[in-house]
Amino acid sequence: MSGGPFEGSGPVRAAQLTIDADAQLPSGAKLLRGGQHHNALVQMTPASDEATVRTLCIKVPDAYGSGRDQDLLLASSADGVPFHHLTIPATRVDSRLYSSLWIYLAGIRPVLFGARNTGVDEYEFLLSDVIGRFRRIGVLHLGTPRDDADVAFAARNSGGGLRPLPPVSFYNAG
Repeated sequence: MSGGPFEGSGPVRAAQLTIDADAQLPSGAKLLRGGQHHNALVQMTPASDEATVRTLCIKVPDAYGSGRDQDLLLASSADGVPFHHLTIPATRVDSRLYSSLWIYLAGIRPVLFGARNTGVDEYEFLLSDVIGRFRRIGVLHLGTPRDDADVAFAARNSGGGLRPLPPVSFYNAG
């Protein structure tokens, strides 16, 4: 089954994901270590004035070794329970929150991931406890579009102490 709101595709861009050095992070997740920089790829719903469910997909290639990527599929949402589990239509001018919608285990701690636009080509990278609100743990800087735009994103691509819980395995993008 391919992925509902994640079926659309847009241009793929190079990106840099930086985890804040002073972020309060769950232990046991290799990707979530303070001060780390990760090369990433990002695909977003193409720009439009139409209110629709918007997506932001992040891939950290080879995060856990050759061919072992970390993918995070985020959709326009809102903060707090139960809103960070729901898709909410947004326009391109919205600085709407994007949420992973489903729960991940970071080590043994259940969390959700999110992103919020903070300016041109910059997003706060966010984390929330299952019952809680999103807080910044880093920043995602978007770079230039990639020529090899044939990148597949799959929510099941995970590892290094991050484990998505069902129904995540059903969602793919691109």
